[in-house]
Amino acid sequence: MTYEKTCKHCGTTLSSFMRTYMLGCPNCYQTFNAEIVTSLKKVQGRTFHVGKAPKVVGINRELMHEYERLLKEKEDAALDGRFKRMKELSQEILDLAEELKRRGIM
Repeated sequence: MTYEKTCKHCGTTLSSFMRTYMLGCPNCYQTFNAEIVTSLKKVQGRTFHVGKAPKVVGINRELMHEYERLLKEKEDAALDGRFKRMKELSQEILDLAEELKRRGIM
């Protein structure tokens, strides 16, 4: 039997995080801290914010803002224990992420 690192609070697995880069609840940040830091280093080259805005304009910028809004709404739903809403938002986020990838933004 193989052990997979899992958030004890919401059940999010490490493989799910590595596939989507989305966490299920605030406790995931502690559970997957090492993996989050490693991922940030790979993607951004650092683990801290430097304040640079993305070079995205027009409709693409609106899509990015919507993506960020959905992520925030999902986080708020997690904090409030609204897990059904979190699931709905997760699908919206995945769909929008696919569109952003298709446009070369993500």
